[in-house]
Amino acid sequence: MKKLFLLIGIIGFSLVAMAQDRKVEVDKTFENITEVEINVVFSDVLIEQSSGNSVHVTGSVTWERDKDEYEIITRKSGTTLIVEVDHPRNSRGSASGKFYITMPAMTDADVNSVSGDIKVSGVGQRRVKCNTVSGDIVASKIGSDIYANTVSGDINLDGVKGNAKSNTVSGDAELSNIDGNLKGNSVSGDFRITNLKGNREISTLSGSIR
Repeated sequence: MKKLFLLIGIIGFSLVAMAQDRKVEVDKTFENITEVEINVVFSDVLIEQSSGNSVHVTGSVTWERDKDEYEIITRKSGTTLIVEVDHPRNSRGSASGKFYITMPAMTDADVNSVSGDIKVSGVGQRRVKCNTVSGDIVASKIGSDIYANTVSGDINLDGVKGNAKSNTVSGDAELSNIDGNLKGNSVSGDFRITNLKGNREISTLSGSIR
């Protein structure tokens, strides 16, 4: 009987080991970049200002099913760096990803996700764009205009040198320390606005504005 339990334990351990998530990673540095474009689906994205002149990209994607195969793609188009995840056509099971990008302060960012959170700090020369569906958007110390769009996630903007646009459906928006004009749209989300120097144009159906 002890041998039977031991055999069952070994088999169970082997199955767990076989069921471990698969993973792909990236760790690259790029020079002469003025804009970074990120296109992912389920990944969280964190962007911060770097002290140097290069853009450094680190990140990983993990998934369960052996038949699936994900790939992290990085490519340059002129002075724009594009980071994206190549997904299998008929993927099943759960998958998740995280990306961390550091870039010079005068670099623009265009981040597109679906279920991932987006956090951006200390960058932007002309514009910063953040688009997600169910994830949250947090942006601070933005040196340019910013466009933040989500459906059910929340938006938090703090410290914007240019104009700001905030669009949600059911998410709340907390917007503070904006030097330029503010334009916000929501359906049922609430707006909380503090220290706005420019003009504001806010539209919401059932949410509150304060």
